[in-house]
Amino acid sequence: MTTAAIANDGTQQQGSTANESTGNSSSVDSSAKSKSTPSQNQQQPKQPPQALRKTALLARGLADDASRAIGNLLPTATLQNITARKYTLPDKTVASQVLMYRQLLHTSCRPGLKLSRPYQATAAQKTVMHMPWWERGIEESKKMVISYDNLISRLWLNGAILPFQPNAESGSPSAAADDEKNMETFMGDDGLPPVPHEFWVERLGFQQTDPVTDFRSGGVLSLGMIVYMVESCPEVCERFFSGDASVLPFGITCINVTDMIAKFLMLAKSTDKMDALLSQKPFWKMFGDPNAILTVQELAMTMLCDVVVELGKERQVPGLSRNDDNMQGDSDGKVTVFDFSMILERTERRVRDDLLGAGPKTVSELRSVAGRLKLKYQHQLERRIQKAEQQNLRQLEMEAAGITSPQNKMNEVMAQAGNMAGGFFSKMRTGPGFNLNKKKAASLATQSAPIIDQAPEPAPTIVALPPAPAPAPASAAIPSEEKPAAAPSSGGASSDADWLGTDIASATDAISNFSIGDDDDSL
Repeated sequence: MTTAAIANDGTQQQGSTANESTGNSSSVDSSAKSKSTPSQNQQQPKQPPQALRKTALLARGLADDASRAIGNLLPTATLQNITARKYTLPDKTVASQVLMYRQLLHTSCRPGLKLSRPYQATAAQKTVMHMPWWERGIEESKKMVISYDNLISRLWLNGAILPFQPNAESGSPSAAADDEKNMETFMGDDGLPPVPHEFWVERLGFQQTDPVTDFRSGGVLSLGMIVYMVESCPEVCERFFSGDASVLPFGITCINVTDMIAKFLMLAKSTDKMDALLSQKPFWKMFGDPNAILTVQELAMTMLCDVVVELGKERQVPGLSRNDDNMQGDSDGKVTVFDFSMILERTERRVRDDLLGAGPKTVSELRSVAGRLKLKYQHQLERRIQKAEQQNLRQLEMEAAGITSPQNKMNEVMAQAGNMAGGFFSKMRTGPGFNLNKKKAASLATQSAPIIDQAPEPAPTIVALPPAPAPAPASAAIPSEEKPAAAPSSGGASSDADWLGTDIASATDAISNFSIGDDDDSL
């Protein structure tokens, strides 16, 4: 046998020995683990599988109940909408739309105004070519033109003439075409509507016979919006012309609603352009569609009409109207033009918080939210009316039974306390320690008047006595031409001293004019 073979045999023996030792050690470890397992099992007893299964089912049921409850409370939102990010920045498309609206808002209306740009059939131009402020025939003329004369003529025909024709609701295109040929439009030879004319005030609801002054705050944007309303939303306009919202002037109301939407979109002059583009709103994604602003205008006008109807129903139920509503409106509870500020405030809150605050992503979703909100407001009004009627019925039953209601008792107690406090204050005013204004006026009069011998002032008594007759002035010792000026009488200031320097405004001063604020004409 060679040396190499002997070496190989030695290596194999060593390897086998090592394998045996390794196997022995592994067997020892496994035996040790097997020995230690029973002790660990004794220390941590297993939970029965049935209890774990019941716990899992209970947790799953609670989660389903919670999601169902959230869905009932928030019907317009799902768990995905709640967890998703709602406030986003405007993208490039939305930014271009906002800049266009901002430019139209800041462009003042005036006769002869004409803005144009070449039509290049780009994707952005095709998206907005149907907007109401452009002249028709863009593809033929290859120009996108905004003309004040064109917009005011369309407003006159569709707002002051066509809705008031006898056959305006016939619905037949041929009949409408015949009526349009035969009707009197009062248009001039230049194709422009008559200005001034009483129809601008009586039918369209502007403040003056020339409507150009009413577009100062809204610019061309407000004019385009009102043209859209009379051309595309005749049902809403009819509510202002002869429907349930006829107490409000249509033109002024539409301009105010446009200003409200411009405030939501941060289009006003007081807001920097970059601040508007960097703001986060829950509805920015929807305004990538140019129809969004038109739909918001239509829905806001509809919600305003609904607010007028709600307010009229509230005032027909005693005790349902709010305290701040009692100072406005007619004496018989009807809604009048003096309620416009309150109606606009309630509409603004609903459009901002409920309609746009829901974060609609598309125009169809916006209309869906508006429909659900209308049902919600109707149910709330019905519940409040029912509750007020029940309270009134209970009060009548208590009065018939000779029982004074707690509210009436409280009113009587408060009235008695007020009368007692008023009488106590009137008595204390005659005391020496509370006539501060009288003492101050008397001291000023004494300092300004020359020193004259006067009788000592009588000591105050508990009962207020009439003032003692003033002593005869020492006029004999002073020549007539050197008589000093008479000192101001303190007795005249005793009754009205507390009201010195106080101007009580007339009740008519609290009613503000129904008009639109002037806009900055610097641009």
